[in-house]
Amino acid sequence: MINFRYHIVSLMAVFLALAVGIVLGVTLRPSVDTGLAQQAAQDRKQVQDLRAELDRRNALDEYREAYAARAGQVLTAGVLNETKVAVVAMPDAPSAVVSAINAAVVEAGGTVTATVEVNQKAFDDEKSADLTSALNTHAGTLGLTDAMPDSTKFGIALGRAVASKQPGRLDDTALDVAESLTSAGLIAIDEDGGDSAQLLIVVSAEATDPRPPPEQLTAHVEMDVALRTSAAGVVLAGPNSAEIEGTDVLTARNDATAVDVLSTVDVADLTSGVTTTVLAGQEQLLGRQGHYGALSKADAPLPNIPVR
Repeated sequence: MINFRYHIVSLMAVFLALAVGIVLGVTLRPSVDTGLAQQAAQDRKQVQDLRAELDRRNALDEYREAYAARAGQVLTAGVLNETKVAVVAMPDAPSAVVSAINAAVVEAGGTVTATVEVNQKAFDDEKSADLTSALNTHAGTLGLTDAMPDSTKFGIALGRAVASKQPGRLDDTALDVAESLTSAGLIAIDEDGGDSAQLLIVVSAEATDPRPPPEQLTAHVEMDVALRTSAAGVVLAGPNSAEIEGTDVLTARNDATAVDVLSTVDVADLTSGVTTTVLAGQEQLLGRQGHYGALSKADAPLPNIPVR
């Protein structure tokens, strides 16, 4: 039974523990303080070392970017002179990569005749009626057949709307097809209705988690291959330096048809990758193709220099 004596003993034990703690604290305090001071000094030194290492790495990154930009300007100077180029941004393609490639084309002497944003609706099976309706009028002119996948039909139509293998002005058919695709909400196009493009650069999306369905990636690549029916060259540029699995680029490299028709770049989010994209475009116009970058199934970092 708990009684008054129990409480007295308990209180005495508490006070005794406090007294012992005080005595030990006074006795050990110099060594404890010394240990804490030494640990603090070590922590400060580690923070200083880490900050210096971070500064070093940032400086190296800035150097690499500056070097790549300067070298890229020299490597691509004039390689696209008098070349008309259209840039096609796939759904979720990073706008920064699209802008960088547009700027690089101009710096290389080319002209960007159109920038096209592709709506995901173009690959949505539930919206296939919209694509069919948009292309019905042009099916005969474009050579579309019922046996073709919708993505192939879309690629043929998009290519016809902005590109031709020979330099020239966009004709009435091209303008009409572009208007049909735009009115159906399948694309948004920024162009002046002037010249057709001989080179198409397709900018794809980054890798995502979870991965896109394989059939969606296949449809994207079918569209890319179909663009080649109108254009003299097609480059698929992926901002995939962080991850290539589940991307349009790797899907194209694994596709028996695409791998022999398209050129691909898997590091278009890097300054050096933008340069490689321009050089791959020049190579396509010369009738050759290759797969460039740092990741799976790349042939080389970039085309052989100079590209001839």
